[in-house]
Amino acid sequence: MDTRTYRVEGMTCASCVRRVEKALAGVPGVRAARVNLATEEAVLELERQAEPETTQAVARALEARGYHLGSDSALVAARERAAEVRRAWMRAALAWIATLPLMLAMPPLHLHLPWIIQAGLSAIAAFGAGWPFLSHAARQALRGETSMDTLVALGASVSWGFAIHEGLHGSAHPPFETAAALVAFLLVGKALEVKARRRATGALEELLKLAPAMALRLERENGREEECEVPTEALQMHDVVRVKPGGAIPVDGVVLAGQADVAEAMLTGEPMPIPKSVGDHVIAGAIVHGGALDIQVEGAGQGTWLARLARQVAEAQGSRAPSQAMADRISSVFVPAILALSSLTLIGWWMHTGSLALTWRPAVTVLVIACPCALGLATPVAMATALGTAARQGLLVRDASAMERLACLTDLALDKTGTLTEGRPSLQQVLPTSDLDAAALLRLAAGLERGSEHPIAKGILAAAGPSTVDVQSFQAHPGGGVSGVVEDRRLRLGGAGFLGVTLPDVAPEWANATLVGLAEDQRLLGVFVLTDAMKSDTPALVASLKTRHLHLHLLSGDRPEAVRALALRLGIEDALGGCSPDTKRDRIAALQAQGRVVAFLGDGVNDALALAQADAGIALPGLEAAQASAPLNLLREGLAPLVSTLDLARRTRVVIRQNLAWAFGYNLLLVPLAAFNQLDRFGGPMLAGAAMGLSSLTVVLNALRLRRSA
Repeated sequence: MDTRTYRVEGMTCASCVRRVEKALAGVPGVRAARVNLATEEAVLELERQAEPETTQAVARALEARGYHLGSDSALVAARERAAEVRRAWMRAALAWIATLPLMLAMPPLHLHLPWIIQAGLSAIAAFGAGWPFLSHAARQALRGETSMDTLVALGASVSWGFAIHEGLHGSAHPPFETAAALVAFLLVGKALEVKARRRATGALEELLKLAPAMALRLERENGREEECEVPTEALQMHDVVRVKPGGAIPVDGVVLAGQADVAEAMLTGEPMPIPKSVGDHVIAGAIVHGGALDIQVEGAGQGTWLARLARQVAEAQGSRAPSQAMADRISSVFVPAILALSSLTLIGWWMHTGSLALTWRPAVTVLVIACPCALGLATPVAMATALGTAARQGLLVRDASAMERLACLTDLALDKTGTLTEGRPSLQQVLPTSDLDAAALLRLAAGLERGSEHPIAKGILAAAGPSTVDVQSFQAHPGGGVSGVVEDRRLRLGGAGFLGVTLPDVAPEWANATLVGLAEDQRLLGVFVLTDAMKSDTPALVASLKTRHLHLHLLSGDRPEAVRALALRLGIEDALGGCSPDTKRDRIAALQAQGRVVAFLGDGVNDALALAQADAGIALPGLEAAQASAPLNLLREGLAPLVSTLDLARRTRVVIRQNLAWAFGYNLLLVPLAAFNQLDRFGGPMLAGAAMGLSSLTVVLNALRLRRSA
């Protein structure tokens, strides 16, 4: 069995996913089809190896349903997605440029253009800019299907036709603005949806950027070993690459030669670098400190742990329901009901009056007044307002539907390293064991570490501040420590095993700290206590979250004892250490299976899968790869925006429900009046158009109340 991935263009909602899956499942040789709306990809399980005829059959099946086969080039696909966003905004702009002059005829201006010009402008908006609605509705009609596009197409076409009739019969104000405004309002909502959906497709590219694009491949020629710089994608299994100190590992593999400390904090959540030597496994994206490593390639490019993680992230994103799923479900009943009611209105009044000329006005009024302009705006406008408010508060929302889920939150899972803590070793205490005081020990250690890029060195240097002490004969000992001569003293700095001494016991609160000793020859001069310090605003954040009745979880890749110690300090009962990315994802999935609505707050690549799995993933600033996989991104340091955004999300949910209630209530009230021709005395379709505009304006004004939250 072969698996093949195709990119599909033209999908806009969950119903599109179902139609595409059904179409692809009918292609000869296809055993199963899975479609991902977020990445616009279809994964097909084929009975045999894919052939050119298979791709052609897939393209024909998609074309028959109104969709298109996209390019399989990532660069071309990215350009096409960007172009789609531009086209959506251009269509909305064109519709409003054509619609605004038609509004001049409405009170209080009463400035009338010749009706022929009005007809042309209205046609540009309704049939030019609104062509996607019409073409989609026509393709669905040929297959006996309906959607909101059906009502939009019929409402715009019939109201434009009615306005033409009124113009030909000398009406002072043919209602051409009805068709134009209907399409213009909805195109703005569509553009907002397209822009939000496109933001969710960058996870794979951002994650893969962590692994360098070029690598040093070791080649032997004439008995000599040479370093050759090649693209990482060109590496093959069992090639050998060299990574120098300070460099990022380009592949997954096994160390063949060398010793070094490898920092995997962004990948695994472990804040301290891990010693690596011959036989140890390493992963792409980790940073090498203190020595060079020769690594045999076991996975490169799409075969790395990072690439697999990125694909899982994309799948998790695509499994979410769209933000307007409720409106889509209601429309499956609402649209056929309105079409049936309009037809019954036409037939009933024809039978009652015997004149077709007198019966089509109430039927048209039903169609126009039922057009889902307010319904189409109810969620996008409220969301757009909330997103702007959230950005001013310090949180960027990349996926509007995550904002809805944030309002229903029951559980919040928190990463430790870099989220609740600083994410780097910080010096907490200096313990003298000789005649030197703490200041002198710190000065000597800082001088010794001036030539090191190790994270522990950075912690000591940050505590010491500017130093003018020089070091001679500096040497890094991978996996052990450093040595050199400072102020005529031959010093060594490192762990107990490297120094060959026993380090003294420390206070119970430092039981999970990293201890580094400073020795002269075999004499221990002092001990440095380093920990991953808690952020200053963490206690206040946790206390505030508890007042909002959220159940808190601490999930971390750090050592279990360090995780339990932090959880105890913060009063978090549910804590789990030593978590892999899969473990975090599975823990969140288990909570979701219990009916819980779960958010996750994290900052590392190891958090990417959990960020995507969560109902609302929230990434801290600093790492683009983590932010690419998260629908909610904090824009500045500090966790305060999280609490304000939780409150904003709840207010947004209330506004959306009010908007939807108004949109449907408007239809429930006025559609029966239109069907019984009770609106004709007040203008019929023209009143319907004005009422439709008032309904949309009400929805917009209600949504703008969310700006007060800023």
